[in-house]
Amino acid sequence: MTTLADYGALFREAYAALHGGRGEPADSVPRRPGESLEEHLSRTRSKALGRLEKQLAGVEPPEGLARAHRLLLRLLVGAAEADSALAAQVEAYRCGQFQESIGHSDRLQALVAESARLDRELILALREAEDANAGTLDALGIAEVPEPLIAAEDAEDWV
Repeated sequence: MTTLADYGALFREAYAALHGGRGEPADSVPRRPGESLEEHLSRTRSKALGRLEKQLAGVEPPEGLARAHRLLLRLLVGAAEADSALAAQVEAYRCGQFQESIGHSDRLQALVAESARLDRELILALREAEDANAGTLDALGIAEVPEPLIAAEDAEDWV
């Protein structure tokens, strides 16, 4: 089992990569000859997400964080799938295959919705871990967990 401090560094890195935070800058990896900027960014993000997924999958989370760990892994996989769907949508559109582009867009929309749902679950799982063992978030190096956004389908009842 990994210590909270060691696990926290990996957890924070993976979470930040998913939410546009730190990570290896794309300009630190050279562009291949003939590679477009979009291809380069996609490749470097895919590589970073894959590396983080492998690292997380290779560690046993500290006690009380198994659910958060599984959710974070699912989010990493979903992010890679969403990136792939977006690239396929853009390529189909560029090639004038508009129906195919719409199909990829629909897939992307479903992946983004699922990622938002998983992100809310992750926030709740972290809160539960803290409630069960006070000081867990501090030991992970997480100052506070934000309030989960309310899903649009949940908010419909409030209007």
